[in-house]
This record gives sequence, C-alpha cells and structure tokens, in this order.
Amino acid sequence: MDNFSEKKHVLVVSKEPRVLAEIKMELMKDYEVSIAATSTAVISILKTQKTAVILIHIGENRENSFSLYGEISDVAKGMKVPVIFLAEKGNDDDETTAFMKGAVDYTVRRRGTINALHSRINLRIHANESEKSITNEPIPAEKVILVVDDVELNREVVRVMLADVSSLILDFAVDGQDAVEKFIKKPNRYSLILMDIQMPIMSGTEATMKIRSSNHERGQEIPIVAMTAGVSDDEVAQYFSSGMNDYIQKPMDYARLLDLITEYCWTKHL
Repeated sequence: MDNFSEKKHVLVVSKEPRVLAEIKMELMKDYEVSIAATSTAVISILKTQKTAVILIHIGENRENSFSLYGEISDVAKGMKVPVIFLAEKGNDDDETTAFMKGAVDYTVRRRGTINALHSRINLRIHANESEKSITNEPIPAEKVILVVDDVELNREVVRVMLADVSSLILDFAVDGQDAVEKFIKKPNRYSLILMDIQMPIMSGTEATMKIRSSNHERGQEIPIVAMTAGVSDDEVAQYFSSGMNDYIQKPMDYARLLDLITEYCWTKHL
C-alpha cells in the first residue's frame, strides 16, 4: 500500500495569522493541515491527531519561534514527529540553531515554488518512516560510525541529526590523521566513516588513501562517504579516485544521510 494514498497531517505553527492562512492554502490540496499559534495548541493537536510533520515558521521575531519549539520539543520527539523550520529569509545562524535544537530540516520560504515545499515535506515523511523501520527492526546489531570533521560545530550537528537513530553509535575524529589512527587501532570497530574533505594536518582524501593502503583487510572494505560542500564533477571524481564510496553535500540533507547510513550499515550486510 502506498504510504501517501491517504493525506498526511501537517501541523503549521506561526504567530502570524497571515502566514498561517497563506501556508495552509498552499498545502491543503495535498495534505490535511492544522494551524496553531501557541505551544498549548500545538501539544493539544499532537495528542489528538496523528501528525506526519510539524512546520514551524520563523518570522521577524525569530526568538519566538525557537522558544515555542523549546516548549513542544519533548512532546514532538516523544511522538517521533519530525520538525521543519521554515524561514522567510535565509540565515546561517538560524539554520545552525534549528539543527542544534533537534529539527530535521530548515528551508527558506519562496512564494510561487509550492512544489519545492511539498517535496521537502514528503522527504521528511519518507525519512521519518524509514527511520522508524530502522529503530523498530530487531535484527541489526549496534553499528559504529566514525565522523571525521575538524569543526566542532559540524560534529555536533551530525550528533544531533542522528541522536534518535537506535542501534547506532557515533565516534569522532578531529582531522584526517586522527581518523587514520583511530581506524588502525581498531579496524573492525567501524561500519562506516563519514569523512570531511578540507581539514588541517591531513585532508579527507589523504586519510582515505591511507586507510585503503593500510595492511588491514578491513581497510579495503569499510565504506567511506565524503561530507563536503564541493560537489563539482572534478571534485567528486577526486573523492572516488581516493577510494571513497559515496558523498553527501553540506549542509547535509537528513533524508540523504539516513539513506546512506541505512545502505552502508545495514542493507549491504543483510
């Protein structure tokens, strides 16, 4: 049965009545839409309706939006309802804050591009259902992922994005050399390496080549995925030439990240 044969319920949250009305009109053709302006209303709706996605609008008073999310986050996480922050204007600080607080996505509202917003919502619904299938699956044992990034904030964002995925343990390395040393010390510990590219001391491609040329059999087998903003054809070709299996573009898309983890940690080993 197609998961989208019935309309999914989307809860739109904003303190601006005009915005609530506009977004509801944009979405109601394809979704069952509820609107709310307070945390009390949000929690009431969550407890009475099966909600697929919460869409929190970031308006002029951004602090109100993040404060409201803080008031509903425990309920949303407990019910495993993904949260998307929808901003009127793009802001790197807001995007970072959204992920740090536990949102699964952040996007900018662009009037006239309704299909793009629909696609974003559908991605989150699919990703959430995929995650639930992982967390409810009794077969997989714990998997350990080595996350390699020299920026502490980037490491923390990955930690937050994957915090609710059960059977998953994260280990961290602060540069390519650190990653190589951790791998050589315990080559059988890791199921996947998420590797940043631009790092001091040793780059991600250099670290990958070191791992691939190591004397450990696991060095040839372990999946290594590049985390990078550079996705030109030449750059991607370099990643694969160094021995990487795949790549994900920064800022990372949650659904794509989850798909890669599912593929390399579980699907390929069933």
